[in-house]
Amino acid sequence: MRLHKKHDRFRKVAERRVNQIILDFEKLGNCSSKASYDYTPEEVEKIMAELEYQFGVLRDRFSGKRNFSLQNEKEV
Repeated sequence: MRLHKKHDRFRKVAERRVNQIILDFEKLGNCSSKASYDYTPEEVEKIMAELEYQFGVLRDRFSGKRNFSLQNEKEV
């Protein structure tokens, strides 16, 4: 039963956090309005690169990969 409680908590917390991220993406998307903001393609690329990097970090965390290791992948 303990696993069930942990899973329920995960679903509740993850759903709330994903919904918040979606809202934050919508807010960031509002910055694309050329009527209200001025930006360079380089600035947009920096934003996209950072978001892609962070998504990769998140994917690695869920797959159980470590942040740093002196061991080769094959030794782990």
